[in-house]
Amino acid sequence: MESKKEDCLDQLKKKYDDLNYRWYIERNKLEARAQHESADAIKKFEEKREALRQLRTDMKTKIIDLEVASENAWDDVKDGAEDAWKSLATAFDKATSHFKK
Repeated sequence: MESKKEDCLDQLKKKYDDLNYRWYIERNKLEARAQHESADAIKKFEEKREALRQLRTDMKTKIIDLEVASENAWDDVKDGAEDAWKSLATAFDKATSHFKK
């Protein structure tokens, strides 16, 4: 079971790191574009950025929970982490596509 747990953790960490890197790149592009946008557009960008920040924090917490989860709690924690990942990835895709318009 331990290798399955470690494999899952490694995959989640890699996805999380990749998404953080992509967010860093996109955020910089969006911030540069936002300088030429209306106050309303900037406000929307700030709101989405804060929502993504919170989702990223939640995902990081889930990864930590997975690292310390006992074998008995592993499946429950894993499911929560997978749900958090889906929410984060979906929010990232929506935010970046919204602001690329």
